Order: sequence, then structure tokens, then C-alpha cells
Amino acid sequence: MNFLVRNRQFFILLAGQGISIFGGQIYYVGLMWTIMKQTGSAMSLGASVICMTLPVILVMPFAGVLADRNIKKQMVMIADAVRACLMFLVALLLFEGYFSLTIINLCLVIISVVDAFFNPALSSAIPLILDKDHLSKGNAVFEFIRRTSAIIGPVVGGFLITFFSIGSVFVLNGLSFFVSFIFSLFLKIPQVTQAKPHESFVFKFKEGLIYTIHIKRLLFLTLVGGVIINFFLAPLDVLIIFTSKQLNFGSTGVGWIEASISVGALLGSIAILFGHIRSQIGFAAAGLIFEGVSLILSGLFPGLVSFILFFGLLGLGISFASIGIGTTLQLITDDDKRGRVNSFSSMLSSCTVPLGILFGSFLTSKLAVQWIFFFFGLIVAGSVMLLYAPFKEELQINKVFRRQ
Repeated sequence: MNFLVRNRQFFILLAGQGISIFGGQIYYVGLMWTIMKQTGSAMSLGASVICMTLPVILVMPFAGVLADRNIKKQMVMIADAVRACLMFLVALLLFEGYFSLTIINLCLVIISVVDAFFNPALSSAIPLILDKDHLSKGNAVFEFIRRTSAIIGPVVGGFLITFFSIGSVFVLNGLSFFVSFIFSLFLKIPQVTQAKPHESFVFKFKEGLIYTIHIKRLLFLTLVGGVIINFFLAPLDVLIIFTSKQLNFGSTGVGWIEASISVGALLGSIAILFGHIRSQIGFAAAGLIFEGVSLILSGLFPGLVSFILFFGLLGLGISFASIGIGTTLQLITDDDKRGRVNSFSSMLSSCTVPLGILFGSFLTSKLAVQWIFFFFGLIVAGSVMLLYAPFKEELQINKVFRRQ
């Protein structure tokens, strides 16, 4: 852990982005609450969710090309500045008692577009700041912050809404982005040598796409991490709520189950942070197996206590798989193509998640939920086989993990 703190550039990046990640979790609660309180319409809430997801799919290809240029710092700074201004604008409107769903959705579209540029820039910058031996631990720190924020953020957001106002949530998030912007002013990201710096956007986009498809390891990592896992894990919230109604868990039971996933993922990030990983892809494979086994067990042994235990294991697997797959992608991708590869994976994920939710919701009317958990678990655990051929040498049990 000390080596991460001693790396000044990583510490600057982590401090700024860690604060904005926490602010983002608080803001999400305020956003959903504001829309539901002002409109009382689930359709309005759904439209706002579309405004947050659809622009990402459309903008990602262009964003990935830009992220591979030597303007990563500028992309991070502009993203933080724009998001801070938008949060302050929404807060001002709420303080003045003016609410317009159209304006809210317009802000969400802009934020979504900005995030589409920000995410590949951040993802491609981390491997340039950290050396390969410390990359997984750096990713684990970010995962730890995300999971901690996912647990604490909604509580803080609820407190602010109850004792202050909805606008205070947006002010706090705006301040978090502003602080992140200040930190990014001092950030230094190493330059990357561009093989063909003056080629057109279309050429760069096609080059990145061909690169991803032709390299077998990248292609299968993208298919497993960006498509299969997202598709079959996306309906989990629907399936948990559906099961809670059948088995009378109630809202409290659903809350415990959801919390167990975050706690499991939090423990997973801690294990990676303080452990020694000899094979990133082996660790990812272990995570996929944990995910699959947890779903299979949930289907075989339904019940509140068993669900809390099994979904805790699921969270552990999610953390292992996401960090393992993400770090492997960063390690095997060339520095000048990392932004495009990341954007392709994110674009597939953004498309796959809503399709997975629709598919899972459809199956609840055709099959018992226990069978859905069981079959989804088999598919998720079986996805490890797609990684076996391209990573055969690394997927050796004795090379995955050992304690320091």
C-alpha cells in the first residue's frame, strides 16, 4: 500500500477521483429522489435513466480515439469542470424552487456524454502512472473506494435530503467535482508515442476495432467481461425483488441482500490490495467461478439467510473478476490503443445491460426464479472456458494467488 502513496501522480489522481466517486454516489440518491418526488412517475424515472445511458453508446467510439491521444489530462480536467458546473446549476434551480424534467434530462445527457470521454481517459491513464507490478493494486484501491461509497453514499444522501434539502446533495457533488478538478491541475500523465498521429478519426476507429478483434485475448476478454457477465448479472435486482415477494423477504430483506453484495465486493478489493497476485487472468477466472457458484447455490437453496451468504460470495466474485479482467486488458493492450479498447468494452456493456434486464424480466414470467438463478450461474461459471484457450498457460491453479 505504501508504494501507491509514494507514487505522487497516482496519489493525486486517487485523491481527486476518490472524492468525486463518493460525491457521485450521494448525488445518485438525490437525483432519483428528486425525479420521483416532483413527477411521481416511474416512466419519467425510466426516461431519465435512458438519458444517462444512451449517449454513452453513441459517443464512446469517438471518446476512445481521443483518449488514445496525449490529451488525457485535459479530458479529465474538462470532464470534472463541466460536471461541477452542471451540479451547481441543478442545485441553484432546486433552491429557487424551479424544477423542469426537461432541464434535468438535458443535464443528464451532457453528463453522460462527458462521462463517455472521461472514463476511457482515466482507464488508459492509470497504467501509464503505475508500473505493471502495482497495477492490480491500484485498480483495487479504486474498487475499494467505489464499493465503500456505494455503501456509505446513499446513507449520507438520505441524511442530507432529510435534514437539509435535495439541493444540498447536488451542491456536495458539485464540490466533489470541483475538488477533483483542482487535483487534476497538478496531475502529470506520461506521453505515449503515436504510431500514426495524423491519421483521420475513421482510420483510428477502424484500427482500434480491428486490433481488438484480431487479438484473440482481447476479443475473448471483451466478450466475457463486456457482454456475457453484464448480460446475465444485469437482471439481478429484478430477480432479487421478484424472489422477495415470493418468499416474503420484504424491503428490509432486499436491503440486506443488496448490502451483502457490496460487502463481498469490498472484501474482494481488500484481498487483492493486500495479497500477491501471480496471474491476473487466473484471479479473474476464480471470480467468475465464485459468481457462477453463488447463483447456482441461490437457485438450489432459496432463503433470506442463504441469499445473504451467497450474494456476499457473488460480490467477492464480482470484485475478483472485474479487477482481474480490467487489469489484464490494461496489461496486454498497447499504450496507444488502450482508450479505444476500453471504449469498445464499455460500449458493449452499455448495450448489454438493458438487454439483460429485459431478458431476465421476461424469463420471470416463464420460469421459476430458482431455475433462472441456476441456469444463469451455469452460464457465468462456464464462461471461464472461453478464457481457457487464449490464456491456457496463465490459468494454472498454482499461479493464481498466494499471500505475501
